[in-house]
Amino acid sequence: MRRAGLISLVGLVSLAAAAESPVGARDLFDGFRPGWRGVWREQRLFGKPTVYEVAQADGRPVLHAKSDSANAGLLRPVAAPAGARIRLNWRWKVARSLAANHRERERAGDDYAARVFIVFEKSALPLRTRAINYVWAAHQPPGAVYASPYSSQVGMVVVRSGDAETGVWHAESRDVLADYRRFFGEEPREISAIAVLVDTDNTGLAAEAWFSDLRLEPGATAR
Repeated sequence: MRRAGLISLVGLVSLAAAAESPVGARDLFDGFRPGWRGVWREQRLFGKPTVYEVAQADGRPVLHAKSDSANAGLLRPVAAPAGARIRLNWRWKVARSLAANHRERERAGDDYAARVFIVFEKSALPLRTRAINYVWAAHQPPGAVYASPYSSQVGMVVVRSGDAETGVWHAESRDVLADYRRFFGEEPREISAIAVLVDTDNTGLAAEAWFSDLRLEPGATAR
């Protein structure tokens, strides 16, 4: 993801109208019923955009994303106070990792086969907006945490890595407040948006990913 893409994605939060508070058992994709995209905003650069479409997997609708030297993300504004315990749950699958990318911590290699983005405190200056970015990396090990090469206010958390687990669905559950405290060293005040992203514009590679069952809900501390 290029610097302009990061600014555009988090900048959408400050432009969003008042949003609902979806903390609960509700699917943030609204089951992909007609009109579901109405609450999701697409971030695009001037270049080639990632294509997002609803597809069928195992007899149910899911979000399919395909990127070929492209960049675009889908972002849903939310309004949720950062309470004592909040978990972000989702399912995802990637066709393959970006195995040729050995520069994931550098600007030239800031691309991932799949990302789930949670935006916290928003700012009038987008690069001061805080976020945690859960990624499917190519070579960084699961559990690695580091700053985005474009902004020290965006923490990268590697959830999956490499090709050993590609091609099958994985269910994830993160204690987002604990991840925030681990990276920023203090308590968050609010949650402003959730985003999904597949981008390969920096590396010129291709990626394909699927997402479903995206939920932000009260939950226990990390297991």
